[in-house]
Amino acid sequence: MIDHRNESEEGEAPAPRVLFVDDDRDVQVAARLLFHRRGIDMLSAYGTEEALTQLAACSVDLVLLDLNYTKGATTGAEGLALLRDMLVLRPDLPVIVVTGHSGVTVAVAAMRGGAVDFVMKPWNNERLFALVGTTLKARRAGQITDAEPAMIVASDELRRVVAEADRLAATRAPLLMTGPAGVGKTLLARRIHALSHEDGAPVMIRSEDCEMLPDEGGTWIFRNLEALSPPMQRRLADRLDGRQPPRVIALSAMDRAHLEGVLDPRLMVHLGIVTLTLPPLQERPEDILALNTHFLRYFATRHGLPEPMVSEERRAALCGQNWPQNVRGLRAAVERAVVTGAWGTGFETPDTAPSATPTLRDTERTLIESALRKHGFNVTQAARELGLTRPALYRRMARYGL
Repeated sequence: MIDHRNESEEGEAPAPRVLFVDDDRDVQVAARLLFHRRGIDMLSAYGTEEALTQLAACSVDLVLLDLNYTKGATTGAEGLALLRDMLVLRPDLPVIVVTGHSGVTVAVAAMRGGAVDFVMKPWNNERLFALVGTTLKARRAGQITDAEPAMIVASDELRRVVAEADRLAATRAPLLMTGPAGVGKTLLARRIHALSHEDGAPVMIRSEDCEMLPDEGGTWIFRNLEALSPPMQRRLADRLDGRQPPRVIALSAMDRAHLEGVLDPRLMVHLGIVTLTLPPLQERPEDILALNTHFLRYFATRHGLPEPMVSEERRAALCGQNWPQNVRGLRAAVERAVVTGAWGTGFETPDTAPSATPTLRDTERTLIESALRKHGFNVTQAARELGLTRPALYRRMARYGL
């Protein structure tokens, strides 16, 4: 992952960066001012999808995680689910839970789920900063790893598949995963491995190139299983018959019925125990819209460009479009729109939208967002480009909830 943070002086390491997930804008502003005074950059996210996008797009050293994002929610379920998803993306990421309504019991559950500590609202500034400082010091820059691509789930159908995958992750059962190309099978397989808590990375195997099986055990992810040669199918079946077989997650664009016609029957006995099927993207309009929002934010941040606005007509067109490459195709289309600033009728940037004259407030917010993204959220650099003092820029950021 590219670190977009600017070095404060020649040769110095970039300032630490904290991601704060909380739906309360006043809390975000207070935290931003606190960390700014202590030389720490802070990114804000106000809910689950925005948090995952920020984590995928930006280098983050630590997360402060509120547990409730929906008005009236007090159970902490939203935050606990987000904690799990963040640690799938970045297993090494330290997360400090910030909780008020949920109480100590839920905070302790979060620590069992992988959080390193918790603080209660309202917090004591010195205690919070001391905890953040201690946690950051425990990490070294070399320990930061690239984040896996975020898995964005909005439709009930995909939620059911992911929930079943999460349930099976802790087992050693072999899995067969089917669905068209680009639908997210490899991403879900990596998620299963991350949630299994097995040591080491999974072994990725392209079936069409496979001439020998790995010596080590662990998790083997076979892509394009139908392309595995008959001799290799028999050898894999032999390994799965052994006393300590590897865990195999087999991926294929063929459905199970067709696979039974091309694979060794003994191999299908093993791989056919559990089958997960990911439906095509065009059958999941809720996921299309959620992924579109995610990719817009992601590529606007990565490229330091304004996030294009999408009209209702374009949103409807996205849902009605055939996506032969599924998520992969949507991702490429959105990146093209962010980079070029245009994507056909109904997809306009704030600078070119003809449907309405932008207000002064809209223009100012767009300029500030663009400058912040361009300079990797370095406030000093952005303020200099905008011709503002740092305090003036902070006031405007607070006004627009940035």
